[in-house]
Amino acid sequence: MSDALFTYWVGMDIPADTSAADVAAFNDFYNNVHRKEVLAANPGFLRGRRYELAQDDTRGPRGPRFLVCYDIESKEAAMLYVSRDDGPASGRPVYSDGPAAWQQRKEKWRLMWQHILNNPTSLQVSASPYMYLVGMTEANGAGPAEVDAFNKFYNNIHVPEVLIGYGFESGARYERLREFMHPEPGSPHYLAMYGIKDEATAKAFMHSRLTADPSGNNFSDGPPVWMNRDTKWRLTYRLVE
Repeated sequence: MSDALFTYWVGMDIPADTSAADVAAFNDFYNNVHRKEVLAANPGFLRGRRYELAQDDTRGPRGPRFLVCYDIESKEAAMLYVSRDDGPASGRPVYSDGPAAWQQRKEKWRLMWQHILNNPTSLQVSASPYMYLVGMTEANGAGPAEVDAFNKFYNNIHVPEVLIGYGFESGARYERLREFMHPEPGSPHYLAMYGIKDEATAKAFMHSRLTADPSGNNFSDGPPVWMNRDTKWRLTYRLVE
């Protein structure tokens, strides 16, 4: 079983000084009210998993504090969501108001992805207790043949090396289908998701990222379109529910 063919992400922040009680109210509303309403109101949305940022990009803040990933069953369902979002507000779902922290939220990401690489294992990346995300874009100006070389290297060489090198339990790749919202200079064209099996492994991995250059590893060099890629963010998230 692989991850869904399509997935829709919403990333958001709440004020940094939000109290623990208000964060708990935010999470309770998100888990038990808003997420259920989103699933009910959008045909083809299968499930939604929520995450909280465990480690931001070591180069500086890049990721939203909270991330929800909605699995979508088909391209038809994904494009239905897109068409409703592009259409008049009267055709979109109306959701319940939430507590104060919910009202103060600020959306940072709204992205839709299409699956392009099956999991090398039978596990779902998005069901892992921790998830490492890498967003990147191929070298600027790459043509179709170069993009094909980029994806072949990424799928067949780099992903397997990362799984072995970091001890990740699963991996999957996505291509961006639609950017609804993302800070400048824009969202990456490609996403790699790696599942981390437990908290101890995640903590060891995150510690290693603080003490080493992420580009300084023993992974294979790829074609020029790979070597000149633009890595937008490297983020680790913890599954909330």
